[in-house]
Amino acid sequence: MGSVKNGLKNTLAWWFFVSFCSHAAAQPYGARDALVVVEPIQYAKEENRVEAVGTGEARRSVTLYPAVSEKVTKVNFKSGDFVKTGAVLLNLDDRRQRVALQQAKLNLEDAERTLERIRRSFEQNAVPRSDLDRAVLSRDLALVEKDRAQIEVDDRMVTAPFDGVVGLSDIEPGDRITSQTPVATLDDRQILIIDFKIPEAAVNLLQAGATLTVQPWRYSGAPVSARIIEKDSRINPQTRLFRVRAELDNREDDFLPGTSFRTTIETDGEEFVAVPEAALSWGPNAPYVWLAREGKAQRISVQIEQRQNDRVLVSGDIEYKDLLVTEGVQNIRQGQALRFKTAAPSQIESSE
Repeated sequence: MGSVKNGLKNTLAWWFFVSFCSHAAAQPYGARDALVVVEPIQYAKEENRVEAVGTGEARRSVTLYPAVSEKVTKVNFKSGDFVKTGAVLLNLDDRRQRVALQQAKLNLEDAERTLERIRRSFEQNAVPRSDLDRAVLSRDLALVEKDRAQIEVDDRMVTAPFDGVVGLSDIEPGDRITSQTPVATLDDRQILIIDFKIPEAAVNLLQAGATLTVQPWRYSGAPVSARIIEKDSRINPQTRLFRVRAELDNREDDFLPGTSFRTTIETDGEEFVAVPEAALSWGPNAPYVWLAREGKAQRISVQIEQRQNDRVLVSGDIEYKDLLVTEGVQNIRQGQALRFKTAAPSQIESSE
């Protein structure tokens, strides 16, 4: 009797299980609303950039040489000194030249006194015009001799032609140097000029609004802004490169002439839809995103235009009023009703 009851119970349990499974199978797949997170469509501009290697040079840079051959009497600088325009950096032996200058000055004073005396006599008709002319000529010749003597003295000094920093020098007092002996270098490095070359295909980036940043290879800090000041008139037909020159403010003396720079030119391009990486899915033929249109899921194929950090710029059949599904994309199907974890922007506006 007990075995009959147990068999009846097992039969009833099996019937309920089959009925439940049949009912569940009868439910259409995806009929339940999918819970997702959405956000409004956002746009961003494509970032066009090109990098090149450039070399920094001082705005003005010279190697100083003496004008004449002579013995050095005094060195007035040390390596690394900042000097002003006209500062005397080196003195050569100029004793004979100073004596000649003093004599030329005396001769000029005598010629001027003679000229003044003859001019007064000429005004009194005491001397002919020819005497006055000879006196004027003598005065002028004496002035020329004085200027020549002054130049000889000045040639015995090496002066700074502009403000700058003096480089290394091996010159010592007592050395005898010639006009071919380099005294020192002088660099005006308050502004550095950076020369670099970019590929032919990147020339169109040199348009108004483009930004240029530079960063030395040895320098781990943030890139520094620079300004494009000159561009070549043609593309090199052999290398297919275009030469560009930029200007870098170096008043803080952070960089030295000769520094190698990584140069980067950036400019904004066309505007595209910007989607998070997590919202982009991949199909057998093309990537796609899910949109919420009228509360239902719509799968839209897109083309990737550019990757930017944690987002991707895409193009496709997407309108600004659409809502982009950013979370829950793995559990939705085409046309499935959607339920938002937070109220969609359109729902918020309608409730207000």
